[in-house]
Amino acid sequence: MRRTLINLSLITALFSGLEAYAQNLTTVQNDSILVNQIALESLNNQKVKVDFYGFIRNDAFVDTRQNIGAGENAVMLYPKDRQLDLDGNDINAVGKFHMLSIISRAGVNLKGPEILGAKTSGILEGEFFGATEGGINEFRLRHAYVMLDWEKTQVGFGQFWHPFVVTEALPNMVNYGTGAPVYGLNRNPQIRVTHKISDKFKVIAALHSQRDFTPNTEPYRNSVTPAAHLQFQYKSDKFVAGLAGQYENLKPKLVSEGYKSNERVESFSAMAYAKLITKPLSITASAYLMQDAATFVMLGGYVGYQKPGEVETYKPINTQSVWMDIQQNSKGRWSLGAFTGVVYNRGVKDPVEGAFSTSYGVTTNWGALSASPDGRTVNYLYKVVPRIDFTASKALKFRFEMERSSARWADATNDATGFENKFLATNYRFHLTSLFNF
Repeated sequence: MRRTLINLSLITALFSGLEAYAQNLTTVQNDSILVNQIALESLNNQKVKVDFYGFIRNDAFVDTRQNIGAGENAVMLYPKDRQLDLDGNDINAVGKFHMLSIISRAGVNLKGPEILGAKTSGILEGEFFGATEGGINEFRLRHAYVMLDWEKTQVGFGQFWHPFVVTEALPNMVNYGTGAPVYGLNRNPQIRVTHKISDKFKVIAALHSQRDFTPNTEPYRNSVTPAAHLQFQYKSDKFVAGLAGQYENLKPKLVSEGYKSNERVESFSAMAYAKLITKPLSITASAYLMQDAATFVMLGGYVGYQKPGEVETYKPINTQSVWMDIQQNSKGRWSLGAFTGVVYNRGVKDPVEGAFSTSYGVTTNWGALSASPDGRTVNYLYKVVPRIDFTASKALKFRFEMERSSARWADATNDATGFENKFLATNYRFHLTSLFNF
C-alpha cells in the first residue's frame, strides 16, 4: 500500500512537471511570436515604398518653315536663316510635318525609412527622347534624386532640375522645350540644401555640374570646382516670388597652340520670378541676366580669342530674357492659356581686337550663334504662343497650341552679335498633343 502511494506521488509529480514545462514552452513560444512580429514590423518599416507613374504622349506638329531644334524638332528653337538658291529663292521657306511619341515617360516615386531623424524619399525617371551622344527613341535618364527631410531642412543629391527651373513657377507650354530659348531650361547632377526660414520664406543653396545640356563636359570636369547657386523664395497659397544667382568657373582647354593652358572663363547669372494665383487666372513671369547661357538652351555661350603663338583666352556672352505665361483656372473641361517672351544676345563685353574669335556652347553647335567672321548669328528671338486644353478625364488630356517664333539673323562679329545683312526668320507651329497619364 505504501509503495502504491509512492508511485502515485511520483506520477502526480511527473504530470505536474510536464504541465509546468508545457506552460513555460507556451510562454516562450508566445514571446518568440511577439519578438518575430516586432522584428517583422521593424523590417517592413525599413522597406522602400515604390509608386509608379508616367504618361504616354503623342505629338503631331506642322511647321511653316525649316527650323533648328532637338529630338527631330520635337523641341523647336530657332527658325532657320534664309538660304538662297541660284534663282534667289529661299530654300528654308518650306514647311514640315512630323509625329512622335518619344516624350512618353515612366518613373517611380520612392518613400524610404527614417534615417538620422529625417524622412527619406527619391525619384527615378526616364523617357525615350535620347541622350546628348545618343539617338532618338533611346531611353535616357531625366531624374535620379534622393532627399532627406528634417523639420526645416532638406538635403537633396543626384540629378534633378537646375534651381533656376522653379517648379512652383513654370510656363505651361505644350512644346516640350517649355519656352526655350526664351525660358532657361536645364537639369544637373547636384547637391542641394533647402532651409525654411519661416512658413513662407526659404533659402536654397546648391553645388552642381553639367551633363545633358552641353556638347562637351570637359570644361566643367577640368575646372575642378562645381558651379554655385543661391536662391531666396517667398511662397504663400496665392503668390510665389524669388531671386536667384549663380557663379560658374570653367577651364575650356588643357592645351592651346601647343602650350599648356590655364585660361578660364567666369560667368555670373541671375534671375527673378513671380507667380500670382487668382480665381480666374494664374500669371507667371520671369526675367534673366545670364552669362554662358547656352547650357540653359538659351542664346549664349562664350567666345575664345586666339592670337598666333598665344594661348586662347575666353569671355562669356551676355544674355537677357523675359517671359510671361497666363493660364485660365477653369473647373470645366476646357481651359485657355498663352506664353510670350523675348531673349536677347548681348554679346561679349570688350572683345579682344586683332584675334581670331570662336564661339562655344550648344547654341553654336546648333548653328544659331557665331563669333566667326564668315558666320551668321541670332541677335534676338521672340515667341507668342496661345493654347487650349481639353481634359477628357483624369487619365486623358488633349492640348493644342499655335506658336509663332521669330529670330533676327545677321552677319556675325567678334563679340558674337551682328549688324549687317539682317533677316527676320519666322516660323508658325501648329502643335497637337495627347496625354494618357498613369
